[in-house]
Amino acid sequence: MRCFFCENIGGTNTLVQLPEREERHLFNTLRGRTGDTVQLVNGEGLIATARVAEGRKLFVLEVDKFEEPARKIHLFVSPPKHNKMDQLLTQCCEIGVWSITFIIMEHSVVRPDEGDVSEKWNIHLMEGCKQSKNPFMPELGNVISFSTMVDDIGRRKLQAFYGAVKGELPDDPEGKPGSELAWIVGPEGGFSQPEEDRMRAARFIPFNIGRWVMRTETAAVAGAALLMGR
Repeated sequence: MRCFFCENIGGTNTLVQLPEREERHLFNTLRGRTGDTVQLVNGEGLIATARVAEGRKLFVLEVDKFEEPARKIHLFVSPPKHNKMDQLLTQCCEIGVWSITFIIMEHSVVRPDEGDVSEKWNIHLMEGCKQSKNPFMPELGNVISFSTMVDDIGRRKLQAFYGAVKGELPDDPEGKPGSELAWIVGPEGGFSQPEEDRMRAARFIPFNIGRWVMRTETAAVAGAALLMGR
């Protein structure tokens, strides 16, 4: 069944209208007709089944509300090269990352302006939710500096892990059901020594996720999945 992104799903037995981009896809590209059945996801925990009605509206037949995950992973990552960004965002949706924040570090190659959040990034996240049927779209934070990230993690009292050549995940991380963990992934050039020193001083935990060198987007997804499963 085709799935479409709709922020305002409403309740059962109500009529809703898709956002313009999704509406064009359903009716112009896919030739949706009255009576067709589709799924809707709002990115905030709802998935609905709906039937195409007259006037390009959708009649909501059923709405399922999902509970938030017991463990939330907040990904802080140096921006990958542009052709890898869509892969990173889509796969974060697939595994259930809760939030994504891009960090400008000393060795970062791609350097979006601080505070910039591209509309294209949000579109990739929406597409990831539709493809994976994940009812929760990852929250996309503003681009921030490394220093701001360290301060933010400390203020929120998150238990933080960062990609390292050496370092194992504790047998019992402090993360219990309902906990929130930070996963920090540097650029392909790695963290600078001052950055690593500051993370250690902040009691962030070094975590090695594999024997071989990984690309940024691979390490981000692999590490998040491992933390989520512990």
